[in-house]
Amino acid sequence: MFKWSLIFWFTGLSLFGQTESNLMFDVHYGDAVQEWVAFPSLKKQGQFVAGYVFVSPQEGIVFHYHSSFHLGASAEIVPDGIDTQELNRIRLGRAYNFKMARLGEEHRQKLQLPLQPQGFAYHYVADEIQRYYLTGKALNADREFERAQVVLEKVYEKNPHYSGVELELAYSYNGIRRYDLTITLLTKALENDASQPLFYKELAFAFLNSGMVTMAEKTYQQCLEKTQDKGLKSEIGSSMAYYFYLQKKEEKFKEWRQVVDQNADAESQYQLFMQQLERNWNNRPSHEMKKL
Repeated sequence: MFKWSLIFWFTGLSLFGQTESNLMFDVHYGDAVQEWVAFPSLKKQGQFVAGYVFVSPQEGIVFHYHSSFHLGASAEIVPDGIDTQELNRIRLGRAYNFKMARLGEEHRQKLQLPLQPQGFAYHYVADEIQRYYLTGKALNADREFERAQVVLEKVYEKNPHYSGVELELAYSYNGIRRYDLTITLLTKALENDASQPLFYKELAFAFLNSGMVTMAEKTYQQCLEKTQDKGLKSEIGSSMAYYFYLQKKEEKFKEWRQVVDQNADAESQYQLFMQQLERNWNNRPSHEMKKL
């Protein structure tokens, strides 16, 4: 029953958008980094929680609980203080992805929120480019590729070779199937630094999904030459073997399966996957036939 009540709260706030307290529940967590926010309590119907959103290199985008409140008869904010039943920290993302309300100065005063929350100095990311990069990386991890793209492009515009940004932006482009953008981006990235194996991996993925199979194979081979990571090599081998399995090209399948044999342990997920494909070669499930 409480689950449906909570859904009603979120739905009602989405429909009406704004309360008499001037709270607008229309903010995505990725747009609320280093801001005070509020959203309906996950524990108590009719209650709201207020807290601060940080971005962490280790944890991603995190909500830090400060206190609770409810809305009075005229929809005014009524502070309830600290509720020990509330979650003190929430890793925002796929499991906790809902609209929030920004808390302005008026709200902060009513709720007696400090200008800077406890632990502010430890969690605060002063550098704007770093903050955007960490936010975009966290959004990519949550598969929020379109939002990640917007944030990471801000970093790229200011510093195209900022550490990690080219790879993260490639993840975003591949995630939204803009393979043309990935190809342009990583071709330039490799001109600056040709030693990064993952540049080749993401570029090859873009080539393959653009129908440029020969370029994909060539680029994956370059990736294999650049890395000593057996896990990465096994992943590449199994990906290309699966592609040629779907195409029913047995010799090419065997060629890339050898990459798996050379790098993956006998009981690894990659070897088990290859064995499954071999068993199904002449008796394929219907969902795989549709991919041919």
